[in-house]
Amino acid sequence: MNDALLDDLAIEKTCKERFDRSIDVAEVIVRGLPAGVATRATLFVTTKGQVFLLVASQSGLVLDDVRKIVHRMQCEAEVFVPPYGEQDYFDRIGRAKFKAMFPGKPILGEDDLRYYKNLAPYNPALVQLSRIKGEIRGFEVESKTWRKAKDYAYSKIKTS
Repeated sequence: MNDALLDDLAIEKTCKERFDRSIDVAEVIVRGLPAGVATRATLFVTTKGQVFLLVASQSGLVLDDVRKIVHRMQCEAEVFVPPYGEQDYFDRIGRAKFKAMFPGKPILGEDDLRYYKNLAPYNPALVQLSRIKGEIRGFEVESKTWRKAKDYAYSKIKTS
């Protein structure tokens, strides 16, 4: 029980230090679920009823990797929380990578940046979820497939 409590405190500390978000963990749905060869994911519910996914890897992750992990875990993302509370983090990295690739070309719109935003480094990653589709899947390293780890359904009710 003490290990779980310490792990919950570590999650709260990571959210505060790395994402500038004060989050109180009410319940951990899945702890340390494999989400890749060297990647672990933790799904938890806050005291406000929000569901978050915290993904950490020993190797580097980019935003596109995290998107794929969320999808393969049978979840839907609402918000990819930017590191250190920097709201334009993904845009800034996307613009820099676009300019590095095409130094003389002007950025005409969001379509130009869509691919390059996905190349932004994002480890650890914090994702606020809007839906869990009835089961949570984890990566099985031996067979390199995604298998059911736990039955769980969640859907955020939209209010106007």
